[in-house]
Amino acid sequence: MLLNKKCMKKKLKYILSGFLFLFLIGCSEWLVVKPESEIILDEYWRSASDVNAVVASCYRRLTEPDIIARMMIWGELRSDNITVGSGLSGNDNVLGSMSDVRRILEGEITSHNSFVSWGGFYSVINYCNTVLEYAPYVTQRDRNFTQADLSRTQGEVLAIRSLAYFYLIRAFKDVPWIEDASINDTQDYDRPQTPEEQITDNIIRDLLIARNTVPVSYGRTDYDKGRVTQNMVNALLADVYLWKGDYQNAIEACDLVLAAPRLKLERGAYAFSKNFYLGNSSESIFELQFDDHGIVNEPVKRFYGSESRPAGYLGLPIVLSHNPYALENATGDGSPFNFKVASIIESADDVRTKDSYLFQGGVACIFKYAGAVREENATQTGSVYSYRSNTSNWIIYRLSDVLLIKAEALVQLETEESFRQAVLLVNDTYLRSNEGADSLQLTNYSGKAELENLVLRERHREFLFEGKRWFDLLRMARRQGSTNEINAIVEKKSSGMAVSLSVPVLDALYLPVSNGELRANPKLVQNPYYKEVTSSSR
Repeated sequence: MLLNKKCMKKKLKYILSGFLFLFLIGCSEWLVVKPESEIILDEYWRSASDVNAVVASCYRRLTEPDIIARMMIWGELRSDNITVGSGLSGNDNVLGSMSDVRRILEGEITSHNSFVSWGGFYSVINYCNTVLEYAPYVTQRDRNFTQADLSRTQGEVLAIRSLAYFYLIRAFKDVPWIEDASINDTQDYDRPQTPEEQITDNIIRDLLIARNTVPVSYGRTDYDKGRVTQNMVNALLADVYLWKGDYQNAIEACDLVLAAPRLKLERGAYAFSKNFYLGNSSESIFELQFDDHGIVNEPVKRFYGSESRPAGYLGLPIVLSHNPYALENATGDGSPFNFKVASIIESADDVRTKDSYLFQGGVACIFKYAGAVREENATQTGSVYSYRSNTSNWIIYRLSDVLLIKAEALVQLETEESFRQAVLLVNDTYLRSNEGADSLQLTNYSGKAELENLVLRERHREFLFEGKRWFDLLRMARRQGSTNEINAIVEKKSSGMAVSLSVPVLDALYLPVSNGELRANPKLVQNPYYKEVTSSSR
């Protein structure tokens, strides 16, 4: 639920019982935590270490299975990328009802589905709000916690809160905007939804504050990739501007990231291993940190597969599974790697086809994140594959995302020069994965619509299974003001299914408000499409 009123209305002299603390040990020490109980507010907010502990809890909460699972489900399941995999039934003791996952895939979305609950994201928001409310007191109590420290901390949690709200508005559109910490039993916890446009403006306001206060670098790689930096803020800001349709500001935010000297694309043959196996690569901007012994990325292991279970709960639809390197040499008609332009296949020998998914027994299993490919001294057809025994970080932004956000924004400017620049940016990611191929040429794409589709295809190829595809398609549909094209794309995977995956109106592309939330908060209203039907057509 948005706010657990029974818990909130206890005598809360305590600061969110169960705060997770920071202990400086190991490569992920700032995320290694232990619970504390009954921390009295008057005794707690007294030192910099108290503040750091709660900030660590903001990050730690983002890595919990319920949050990562929703990043995956909200960003991928309804797209053309995902179909039913192995063993997707019953319940998972960590992730919850796999039957609810199957229902979403099969077009049955209702307010009773467990994965339409948004409470986890509001718990992140509440941690952030608590820091914003109480950290200022510490400057008066601890001389080592300076005003500069406070500003940096405020910027850090403003960015984390913005990220949480950005997921919420893309999944639900209108949601309650809450800025105050939920720790007082006299507070009113029933809040109506705030219009998406207002939330978007609030996010932009907060990110503009944050980028002036957060560091460029923390002086170590795992912090620079796993904590809020100026690059992270600008990447998120560019994404929000793109969602809003403010293309010039999106381009300017991208340019700030692209000017960063420490960021560079990994080489094509090594990009998969560097980005997803080793993690914290040279092109990484922000990724949620996991490790072998402490914080395990269970949703990736279960949904996408692992060493003990190579076939995960989810799989790639065969219609998308073009792979010239597979023994089956599958050629999916709907694959972004099998698109023909000017009589040639656009990505016929794209290295991403063999690194993103593998064929086992005629099934296209998701390999990205779940597996490892060792490229050293290996040819394209002789790479050595294995499923990983450790856990993957979950990447929110990397440099290729910023390149393609800028390309998409440039296409929307609709000038000859902006078209030319957009194709150059697409070539940056395209050529690193198609080594030896000719550059994509502007002359092969006639006008804005074809260039929009080029950028969308390249994003599809680059970000398979990274929790971005549905949001990309939804952004396209919003811009078009129609569900026609998104329906045509998603229907490709519905062959043999008993129901159509098409939806009649844009409101149906968002999720319903959870039935539990509606019962707990009488000021909430159901998303418009779901007022008319008891279950959606997707």
